Order: sequence, then C-alpha cells, then structure tokens
Amino acid sequence: MERWTACQIFIPLFMISIPCVLGYGSGAPSSAFETMTPGHSNVGTDLAPQSSESPYTIDVNATTYEQGKPIEVTVKGAGYKGILMQARKKDSDDVTPVGTWTNPPNNTQLVECDAPDDALTHANDANKDEESVYTWIPPDDIAGIVEIIATVAETHDIYWVKIPSSEISPVEDGSGAEMGASPSMLLMVAVFIGYLISNRK
Repeated sequence: MERWTACQIFIPLFMISIPCVLGYGSGAPSSAFETMTPGHSNVGTDLAPQSSESPYTIDVNATTYEQGKPIEVTVKGAGYKGILMQARKKDSDDVTPVGTWTNPPNNTQLVECDAPDDALTHANDANKDEESVYTWIPPDDIAGIVEIIATVAETHDIYWVKIPSSEISPVEDGSGAEMGASPSMLLMVAVFIGYLISNRK
C-alpha cells in the first residue's frame, strides 16, 4: 500500500480551506444585498455577526436631502476591511435601496442590488478608514425618511450588520409639504396655467 507523506495530505486540505478562510475579498456577494449579511465562513463553519454594540458609527453630513444633491457618508471608528452600504427607507419592510452612489473611494466599488449603483462594497481586503468618504445621491422621487445602513467587517471573522446612520428627512417647502412633484402633477399645473392664460384673452 502506498504511503502518503505529510505534504501530500496537507497541501490538498490547505487548498480546499483557502476559499473558506478568505471569504469575499473582492466585494460582498449578491446573496448579501438583501440581508446585509456576508455569509463568511471559516473551514466550513459559518461565522455569525457580532452581537455586541458596534464600534463603528455611520456619519452623514446632512440631516435633510434634496433630489440629486450629494450627501457625504463616512464610517467612524477603527480601520476595517470590508463594507456593504445602502440607503433604505427608515422603519420600512421594503429592502429596496434608495438613491445611488457615486465616486467610490479607493479600494471600494459600486454594485447593483436592484438598480445600477444603488449600493457600495469593498473591492479588496485593503484597510479602509475615516479617510474613505462615500457619496450618496438622493433619488429623483421623494422616498420619505431614509437612513444609511452598513455592514462593516473589521476582519474576515469579525463584522457587524446593518449599522444605521441618523435619519435623513426630505427637505420641506414653506407649506410644510415635501418638495418634489411627479411628472403628472407638473403636467396638470401646466394645463391649468394654459387654461388661465387662454381665458384672459
């Protein structure tokens, strides 16, 4: 019977374990877009998110948003390896991301969950820190109160899920109504104005 050396046994086992240990170094998998849970594992054992309070906070530079006006987002805390970030409606069961992201900083990339560029994730496992500034573009249609949520991985094995920012509310006009009008409403206004002009002749 052929005798196996230690190298012959170790090398195949090592090669099998590599994908489990490394996880998703090139970005969050599409399976994580809805749950925001990356599904990391180590040698076949699933790694649960941390249950302790997150050492990271999601900081935004505005408390209100307007259509198309960029808002800067930073992750405050120690350096981190991985990230998955979206904007969502606050206190809603709707998990569809709101708005889009632009100008991803170094070592990050834009991804598509439901629409192009509606989420952001890491591009590699290089360290990210507070110098990484993310830019969110509010949607054309008013989405109500929103918040930025992020899953942040300090390392492959240690990560926190759905860390929320403070809420961001739509800008209101002088009457207290949310700014923004649908195309159909604009058309109705235009028709009404045309009617008034024609009757004054």
